[in-house]
Amino acid sequence: MYFLNYKYAFGLGIGVLTLCVACQSPSANQVPVLSLARSTIKIETLRQPQQVERSVSLTGSVTQRLAILDGWLYQIEDGTGQVWILTEDVAPAIGRNVDVEGVLRYEAIVINEADLGDYYLEEKQRQLPNHS
Repeated sequence: MYFLNYKYAFGLGIGVLTLCVACQSPSANQVPVLSLARSTIKIETLRQPQQVERSVSLTGSVTQRLAILDGWLYQIEDGTGQVWILTEDVAPAIGRNVDVEGVLRYEAIVINEADLGDYYLEEKQRQLPNHS
């Protein structure tokens, strides 16, 4: 009996949440704006093992972009460093400012027992500010 009540309450909660989101959605002629609520960090602070697998927010300017099999890689720079961003969407244009949130990853590349790997961000959401 408790299990059935839990499923009913969960379903009702999801239904109410969906209704609330639908009621607040913009009209057909408005473009929804993504807002990154987290404060951004500097790229120079990323290259630390304890940061891997954590969600971070960055702001920077796109300096390079590269199409790959399942998406795009683009590099941003913020004056303190550069980092590659992996995305399933089309990468922003070079020179464009971007606010991005994602999960920091590390890819090990071992050559002759030396790790030449690097950190990159797996994009979860992106905003292109109007002032770029």
